[in-house]
Amino acid sequence: MKAGRDIVHRYYLAMGVPFAIDFATSVVYAAINAELNILAPMMAVSAAFLLGGAGFGAWLLIRPVSRFLAGDATFADIEAAITNLPSRSAILIGCLYAPMLALRLLSAHIGITFGAQIEVAAWIDTACTFFVVTAFNVVLTFFIVSAYLDRLCEYLFTHHEANIGTFTGAFRSKVGLAVLFVSFAAMILLAGDIASYSGPRLLREATVDITTSIVGAGTIYYWISRALTRPIDRLDAGMRRVTSDDLAVRLPVTSDDEVGRATSGFNRMVEGLAEREFLRDTFGKYVSESVATAILGNHDQSGRVAHNTGIATLMFTDIEGFTGLSEGVNPTDLASILNTYLGTVVPAIERHGGVVNNFIGDGLFASFNLPLPLDDHAGAAIRAALEIERALAHVRFAGDVQVRTRIGINTGPVIGLSIGTDKRLDYTLLGDAVNVASRVEQLNKRFGSLILATESTMRAAGDGFPATRLGETGVRGHEGDVVVYKIDPAT
Repeated sequence: MKAGRDIVHRYYLAMGVPFAIDFATSVVYAAINAELNILAPMMAVSAAFLLGGAGFGAWLLIRPVSRFLAGDATFADIEAAITNLPSRSAILIGCLYAPMLALRLLSAHIGITFGAQIEVAAWIDTACTFFVVTAFNVVLTFFIVSAYLDRLCEYLFTHHEANIGTFTGAFRSKVGLAVLFVSFAAMILLAGDIASYSGPRLLREATVDITTSIVGAGTIYYWISRALTRPIDRLDAGMRRVTSDDLAVRLPVTSDDEVGRATSGFNRMVEGLAEREFLRDTFGKYVSESVATAILGNHDQSGRVAHNTGIATLMFTDIEGFTGLSEGVNPTDLASILNTYLGTVVPAIERHGGVVNNFIGDGLFASFNLPLPLDDHAGAAIRAALEIERALAHVRFAGDVQVRTRIGINTGPVIGLSIGTDKRLDYTLLGDAVNVASRVEQLNKRFGSLILATESTMRAAGDGFPATRLGETGVRGHEGDVVVYKIDPAT
């Protein structure tokens, strides 16, 4: 796969940066000393160590990744090799750069100058230069490969859904390494110059070392910025997407330190939120969304909704003549009629702030003000009933049948609670007001009406509704008579 080969080749480019820097500094050094004839032997030695040796070492270090991309290894087999890639790469460069630089610095002391007339550096300056330059390449390689590792892990996550899961590194150690080197490198070089030279040469050597230190610090800062801040920026962007309700976001884990651990935790958190949202949405298909939210928000994990009491307006609906209708159509059309009916009634109830608690055969039981609080719950229930009747008059049902619904509404005190066993629960409202609402819906048959509401509902709703007082009537299961009102949807 071309993309896989490209990501591997980028590692070789990253490991070639020390040679590129050494080549550039060697050219500048030869030009300053007007001794270009030393450039070829210097580059030959550099190529042997930093191209030949580093190239072979890089092949060994990246080989596990190549095997994984070829399907010859699992991610678990190579995870340690990936997380340790920056440190192992830095150690490799250090082991190669140190002898190469020692050979270059000591050659002048033993008279190997390839015919060039170059001032021999003092031993203290030589030691300081050896330490700082070697350390510079080690630190630089670490952060260059760390930046590469960020890209590699992003590629593995995107194309192979593989993410780092072990975290043994420390972010503060990486930052401390960089700060320590940048803080003391220039001081060590200047101390070596001051201890070794005086006069014009001290000024010249100090100027070169200060300039080199500034360039080196800028280079290291650039790669530190890429290696350490990019994962943090990605995590910040992921958090902003979550705050925008994007629960599909997942981030690649690109380091084995605290930032990687935080990113892995972020992914687990988003997965938990997505699962919670899925459960709430799924529950909402079987119970009302408000009940599902209450269950998922119940911190005692009982799966029950806390009991609550209050005044609510209750609504029962029932398809007029459903028994005769079911005898005259086939089961498929009957199911279609019922689904179309509910698809018209339920949205109307929800638009007015009501909650459908139960589907009862060819009807339903809905409530206003419990479990969702609603100020004008009685008026909202009446408006919902009027909208239902008007909407059904314009709906086309299977078999071109005409469907009308009867609605009963009552307002009174109820309790909302979960009922059932530990293995199966249901949320419902209980109280005499519920029973009255159910019986009032059945009274539509006697009065030849479509919407009946009790006096308690009409008083709570206030004026402004087309209602006709039908008088008192007995209600089965309720002590005393109930005053009912007929509401005409055509008015």
